[in-house]
Amino acid sequence: MQLKRTTLSFATAAITLTNITEWHVQSAGTPPIVKVKGADVDDSLLSVSTYTNTQDGTNRTVITIKGYTGDPTNYSEVIKICNKDTTKTYSVKLVYKGILRGDFTYVQYLKLWLGSAGPLTIESSTSKDESIGPVSLGPNSCVSVPAEVLVTPDAPTGSDLVIVQVDVVSTG
Repeated sequence: MQLKRTTLSFATAAITLTNITEWHVQSAGTPPIVKVKGADVDDSLLSVSTYTNTQDGTNRTVITIKGYTGDPTNYSEVIKICNKDTTKTYSVKLVYKGILRGDFTYVQYLKLWLGSAGPLTIESSTSKDESIGPVSLGPNSCVSVPAEVLVTPDAPTGSDLVIVQVDVVSTG
């Protein structure tokens, strides 16, 4: 007896289902966690300013800190990080994101504290995403950010030696 072989073919169709969502983007106003000038800001050795980066739309805080050559220079309050929310507590940390311009040829280190947490020591060998914190920041409260910088004795004066990015990251 001979068996007959049958070939079956299936037709398949791709089905696409579209489920539409509509997103309305609105401004909530200023964020609850803000950075403000610290008590040591004198616009000579230490200055703090803010601007909006037109390329990416972020609000930036620019801190210019000067150190005396050959000796550690300490600042007890460069900036304050404040919680403007009247009901919610946030966890805040400082995160080193890397060098924006320059290098550590003339800067041995920059140390940052977040209140009593730290220091976060930033030097040529510091890895991106190193951080200090988190620190709990209750409603209507602030935490100081002290700093120390050590500039080498042979550093030139009057120009930026290194520019680093340190982000304030908060979660609530």
